[in-house]
Amino acid sequence: MHFHRGATLATAPTLGLADTSAGGPTAGNGFFRRWPDDLALFQAHDITDVRLTLDWARLQPKPGVIDGDWADQYEQIISAAEAIGLRVWATMFDGHVPRWFDNEGGLDDDEALIRWWPRFVERMAERFGDVVDGWIPFAVIPAGSPTRPWSDTWGILAGGPPVVASVQGADAERLAWLAGSTDRIGVDLDAESVGGVDPSDRQIADLAERWCESIVAAAAAVDAPATVSLTPSHDDPDVSGRLVAGLVTAIGGAVADGAEVTTCFIDPGIAGPDRRSGLFDKDRAPLPALAALLER
Repeated sequence: MHFHRGATLATAPTLGLADTSAGGPTAGNGFFRRWPDDLALFQAHDITDVRLTLDWARLQPKPGVIDGDWADQYEQIISAAEAIGLRVWATMFDGHVPRWFDNEGGLDDDEALIRWWPRFVERMAERFGDVVDGWIPFAVIPAGSPTRPWSDTWGILAGGPPVVASVQGADAERLAWLAGSTDRIGVDLDAESVGGVDPSDRQIADLAERWCESIVAAAAAVDAPATVSLTPSHDDPDVSGRLVAGLVTAIGGAVADGAEVTTCFIDPGIAGPDRRSGLFDKDRAPLPALAALLER
């Protein structure tokens, strides 16, 4: 079964939230200090793709102002990843916004979102459009947000590297208007239904079946290849590994049903300082999810 194996480098576990973030500051897992080694770790363990968040709060600490030092830092990371064969997919929103934007109403204020989000996308496209392999602008398009932010995003990014519209599961309402305005569809899956319990093999099989249906439905609705992402955030790393194994089974079923799946991202690639799930723990030791993801 062929699909690319990816690691997600989201803001909170990777860098921590900045003091310019609405939710910050918080600690990350040290990626900022050791990113050359971390990228090499991915490459050495057959990870081919990374989903890297261009943190809005760091890159635009004030309205309309881009932090050049952080932009240079991100460009270094992207260039280093490309140099060792890692494809970089850039995300610009993974749930965290600058404090100044939150003060203007944040995601709950449609006018603020429509005013400020496209300006940030434009600046990121200008700076990074020639160096990234693709865009996943929203880790998940925010529930309840107006259609305009996505339309603006697509208008800005279309024609460059592939653009992925990422939705939660098979979000029928979103899928209805994404057809024709994305290069690929992203299907963000969750394992919240297992909570803190140790799921049985039957429960994971049922979950994998639902995931398969979501992938097939999303790819068919938009008539586009799919990327898949999963956060197997269970306290027990072995359970997280079993959930990723279920996801690989789900992808196999989706492919057999005619869906084209290009990449699977596991979030986080490296666990945050207070978590035990991911492909690697905070000390960079491989976790069971990695072996499950790489299972052919």
